[in-house]
Amino acid sequence: GDMEKLAELVDASLKFTRVLKRKGVSQATLQVAVRCRPLTKPERRAGARTITRLVDEKVVVVMDPSDDGSGRDPGALAQRNAQRARGVGERPLKVERRYTFDAAFDGSANNRHIYASTARPLVHGVLKGVNATVFAYGATGSGKTYTMVGQDNDPGLMVLSLMDMFESISRDSSGKQYDVQCSYLEVYNEMVYDLLQNNSGPLELREDPEQGAVVSGLRRIKVESAHKIFSLLQEGNLRRKTESTDANATSSRSHAVLEIVVTRSEKNHYERRYSQGKLALVDLAGAERASETNNRGQQLRDGANINRSLLALANCINALGKRKKKGFVFVPFRNSKLTRILKDGLCGNSRTAMIATVSGSSLQYEHTVNTLKYADRAKEIKTHVRRNSGTVESHISEYQR
Repeated sequence: GDMEKLAELVDASLKFTRVLKRKGVSQATLQVAVRCRPLTKPERRAGARTITRLVDEKVVVVMDPSDDGSGRDPGALAQRNAQRARGVGERPLKVERRYTFDAAFDGSANNRHIYASTARPLVHGVLKGVNATVFAYGATGSGKTYTMVGQDNDPGLMVLSLMDMFESISRDSSGKQYDVQCSYLEVYNEMVYDLLQNNSGPLELREDPEQGAVVSGLRRIKVESAHKIFSLLQEGNLRRKTESTDANATSSRSHAVLEIVVTRSEKNHYERRYSQGKLALVDLAGAERASETNNRGQQLRDGANINRSLLALANCINALGKRKKKGFVFVPFRNSKLTRILKDGLCGNSRTAMIATVSGSSLQYEHTVNTLKYADRAKEIKTHVRRNSGTVESHISEYQR
């Protein structure tokens, strides 16, 4: 009965792993880093205190601001005291929580520091045909877009990866040809839009048996320098759906995915060997409940949809995290456009890094703990990595099929 089926599944999955090993596929663990941003001036004026601190550049310690009754709105405190009086939540409050990650940064780190320890090792693999995914996850206003896009004086990971790529390409003296193309899309209200085109209508996401999720009609631009990409990104970001929320003046209400495809081939050979690597850099929309950003109407619907894709992402992360313990777990990738687009980065052929951004402010305690819990779960995820290479002659015949 059921047990036999389960045994068959386990056998099949073990066999699959053996086959993958033979084909040169290796398992990689998701790298997880956390960035705690410093308090803003408005937060300081509102009486916030810093409640996060780092230990050994790997451990994030979070203090519960409600333990001494300050740094929290009186309503929540009264509610908690009322609960205590009713005997709910009797257990003594933990004063601090500790979470350990592959790397942790505080306000003293700039984007280059973060790039060096998260995305940089992956970018060099992309040039050799190994896919990579880097995504920023966290509450609105915790620093995701700052980390991924950055500013002129502190460019973000999207820009730094490209600068690094072109730098490596210019240093490669082996006479190989490189072709770098990029696309930039957003997922908003479960619709996919092209950020590199004006007034892009919603695009169709379809499944291709070879390439996975493909967005029909998405523009791919050939890029010759990192400088050009920065201006493209800035243009693209102006097209992103943003709203002013209580948490942030120009809050991204959409998920943005920059995909860079690097094809490396040998010059003038009859059967040219080529390898192709994809780097996906993802700036997610804020992960929080609608009540917090004080949203009404349109934004509430956004919130539900943003959270639908984030919830789907979180569910995938949870399911993938459990795989290690249980062996086979169904992962609900089909539940949202975002998770279908990110599927490779989460369990398929990709080396992946997640940067969880949190605020060090006592006013953001709940968000910070929620984000750290997800990030903690994500450490369990394993992906299967292989090089994408072949020869161009066979490549042409595939097109004719």
